[in-house]
Amino acid sequence: MSQQGEYRRRPGTPGLPVRSIRPFKSSEQYLEAMKEDLAEWLRDLYGLDIDAANFLQVLETGLVLCQHANNVTEAALAFLAEEPVQAQRIPMPRTGVSCNGAAQPRTFQARDNVSNFIQWCRKEMGIQEVLMFETEDLVLRKNVKNVVLCLLELGRRAWRFGVAAPTLVHLEEEIDEELRHELALPPPDPPPPPGEPLYMPSAVLHGQVV
Repeated sequence: MSQQGEYRRRPGTPGLPVRSIRPFKSSEQYLEAMKEDLAEWLRDLYGLDIDAANFLQVLETGLVLCQHANNVTEAALAFLAEEPVQAQRIPMPRTGVSCNGAAQPRTFQARDNVSNFIQWCRKEMGIQEVLMFETEDLVLRKNVKNVVLCLLELGRRAWRFGVAAPTLVHLEEEIDEELRHELALPPPDPPPPPGEPLYMPSAVLHGQVV
């Protein structure tokens, strides 16, 4: 099975190659690096034609966001069924979102899709308000930074129940592990045991967004 399209991966199993942390001369450069990482993540998950340059254009109809939210919800429910005791310790979504698949950029339908995704992040994923964005922040590019921060936080939270995470999340985990070792801190809750991905939408296997 190829790496592209593999949607759910157990924490603790080999993931994407971890890049070195490079210094950035400005916050704009760091923002571009985060966009590049998120674009690579979505490309690997769904086979999308996406990079840092067209990152916002691909997301602005809200279609990819809502479909990813529904895939995360499905993965969470699968994890809950398999690991009910451990799942009780992890905030996870129980309900997905509705989505208009015919939405065009900068239309009411696109704004509605993005708004549905935002409300799902707040209510189902419990993402803090300081990391959230509003519809116009994506559609009209008013606050790109918070769009990026919200998606990274979603990646962190969904990784707890087995959804493949962006490379930056893996880097953070390695740094946290080093600090716990140096300070002799107790380990966090153990991740799910290593194994094959349990959740693999059929359309993802064919390089399509579900």
